[in-house]
Amino acid sequence: MINELEERSRKRKKKRRRRRLLSLLVFVLMLIYIPAIWKWIFSVNHELGVIRTSTLELKTPIEGILFRKELVLKSPGTGVLFPVIQNGERVGKGNEIASYIQSSMRDVVESYRQSEIDILKRVAAGYDASTGANREMWESAIEIQVARLIEISNSGDLSNAEDIRSSIDRVLEARTRAMLESSLAADRFKNEKAELERLRSNVKKSVISVYSPESGIVMYKCDGFEEVYPYENRHNITVEDIRKALTENNSPEKTFTPSEITVKENEAFGKLIFNDEAWITFSVSEKQAKEITVMFEKAKMNDRELSLDIEIEGIQERIPVTIENIGEESEGFRLITAKMSKMIEKTMDYRTVKGNLVIRSVTGMKVPQRSLFNINTVDDTADIAIVEMDKAKFVRVRIVARQDSNAIIENIDSTDTENSVNIFDVFLVNPKNVVEGQVIER
Repeated sequence: MINELEERSRKRKKKRRRRRLLSLLVFVLMLIYIPAIWKWIFSVNHELGVIRTSTLELKTPIEGILFRKELVLKSPGTGVLFPVIQNGERVGKGNEIASYIQSSMRDVVESYRQSEIDILKRVAAGYDASTGANREMWESAIEIQVARLIEISNSGDLSNAEDIRSSIDRVLEARTRAMLESSLAADRFKNEKAELERLRSNVKKSVISVYSPESGIVMYKCDGFEEVYPYENRHNITVEDIRKALTENNSPEKTFTPSEITVKENEAFGKLIFNDEAWITFSVSEKQAKEITVMFEKAKMNDRELSLDIEIEGIQERIPVTIENIGEESEGFRLITAKMSKMIEKTMDYRTVKGNLVIRSVTGMKVPQRSLFNINTVDDTADIAIVEMDKAKFVRVRIVARQDSNAIIENIDSTDTENSVNIFDVFLVNPKNVVEGQVIER
């Protein structure tokens, strides 16, 4: 009995010692891991970045109206016009733009024209007198149009396919006429030539040629603003005029060459655009206008022009412009008039525009704007948290430029090497709740 009691007592003592050992082990483990767990749960995940050199383009949004030297083309009568010059092509002064026929003569003229085509087909099928240099000339002309067709096919935009087809038809027709006029074909196609001359004479009696009064780019569309916004009034519009015009004319559509145009007497069927110069008057915010005004006045003092670039929605290329005039402040905006001397034909389908004015490009140390704190808007200075020796160090810098979510910075005192930032320095992208000297784990 006594032995059993002693045995039980020994077992209880052994269990107590084991529990104490386990408790001590758990306590030690808690001392080791609790701080790490606490830090893992409550510590801030710091995002780090590296300062690099980059170029930042400073842009400001614009809305404006295009002013061009335009001459409205009007029909000589009621009937049908057949364009001779393609939309967007240049025509010389005194050259034919289109052929006009009265409505009652349309069927007769089409019959003449079909007969002419049939004769030319017979000539092309029966004889080919184009050899040597002439053959190369015609083949080159056709290859150019085929290359255009391949290019638009690869791009997936077939909007110009009809124009290319018309160009190829004109080349082939001109080639056949040249064959017919050649000395080698004079005897063989004597009857066809006589028939063609008779047809031409009959057509001339029924068709009136519309000639260009000036040299310019032909456009077979009028938007109704040609007389509302003549280029002489480019300095006399208001911000409200631009807003109203944008509401009325905000969906430009590309213009193509129509096969025919039904017209009434003295009705506009298109216009001539003189592409030597054009203008755009646009609105910008007063804040940005002040900077542009300083640049404009500085350029004038140096007897120079202020040249900038404009981005227009719907046009891939940037358009170079020269600032011509800066108006007074109105409704928090200023109207600026800029002159265009290049790429005017790319804006033919536009009267109102939206886009950006590229003010200048700044190259320097580029960082996200959210990495800057304690910003002073008066002198454009701010703090940035640099990581040195795994500790946060605050450095005061000057903000040179801002655009979207980025900024270009520079050192306030470039001679102070102790308090400066440099290329390839590591910085905190999100310095919120960080104090100077805090250890930053990478």
